[in-house]
Amino acid sequence: MKIKRPLSVAMLCTASAASAQQLLVFPAVTDEQPGQNGSLWVTTAMVVKADPRDEVIIRRKWVCLRGGGFVDDPATAPTWPLATNEPTDRLLFALGGELLEGTDATVGAVALEVQGGEVLSHSNIMDIQKGDYSPSKKLAFGQGQHVAAFRAPLQGPSHIPWLGGCSDTWCSEDPPAYWQYLRNNIGIVNPNPEPLAVTGTVLPFGYYDPDPGLRVWAEWSSAPPEIFRKVVPAHGWIQFGWSALQNYNSQWSPFFPSAGFVISLTTDRDLPYYAYASVVFTPDPDSGAPEFNDPMFIPAEPGYIPPFTEGTSPP
Repeated sequence: MKIKRPLSVAMLCTASAASAQQLLVFPAVTDEQPGQNGSLWVTTAMVVKADPRDEVIIRRKWVCLRGGGFVDDPATAPTWPLATNEPTDRLLFALGGELLEGTDATVGAVALEVQGGEVLSHSNIMDIQKGDYSPSKKLAFGQGQHVAAFRAPLQGPSHIPWLGGCSDTWCSEDPPAYWQYLRNNIGIVNPNPEPLAVTGTVLPFGYYDPDPGLRVWAEWSSAPPEIFRKVVPAHGWIQFGWSALQNYNSQWSPFFPSAGFVISLTTDRDLPYYAYASVVFTPDPDSGAPEFNDPMFIPAEPGYIPPFTEGTSPP
């Protein structure tokens, strides 16, 4: 575990009471991070005191990075006091580069402690290739996602309630009437001082045609179900592209997971963690339309959702 003293700022959270003390965890921190289709990702963050008379203190707690991060020393951690005597002390605003300053990283997850009052806060993670960006003015405009904060960690089984179906293939019937290219990304944050192994169980949902002209919506049950496994390093953050390994068709009929996927998550030990998905509607590689990336952010929720072929308990 490294002890550092980089600059940081709150990245995102919805309006909520900040009682005596609260921990806010912000994933997918970006600082001019290149992406697919010529995209360039930037994060803007804002925290506002709900009551200007409150004395609010914001202090960074830890940073999770791809190769492992660190915990800040409380005695030396950067702090931002928002006092009561000036209107300028009501707002804290920063770009993603300030969130990760001193880490030599462009992506990761940051946690901050907020003490002293209720705050309004949010973050935008944007593709600025078709927008406007001025680092000196701390302004960024583009196509992106507005992300809610993690205020409580997951512990035990959880699930991602939806991922896009038909990843990188035609999602309509043959011949295709329209295109729908989806890229699914899954992120996991491990704030613990030891590695954490995570297993994902895949539940595909869509329709199949048991008889000509008859469409039936169902879960595509396979035994054993498709799974993946990832190991997140101590104080680590990972985000990986996910697509189904199976084609989900049979000798009788095709199956289209057009209703999407549910991904159940289990961990190898009972430790706190955070998980989320980012589904990106990307340009058609043939036509290039539309000329932007249009993403959604989906936080994981507590509880294991069993496949049809399993019981009610996680494996």
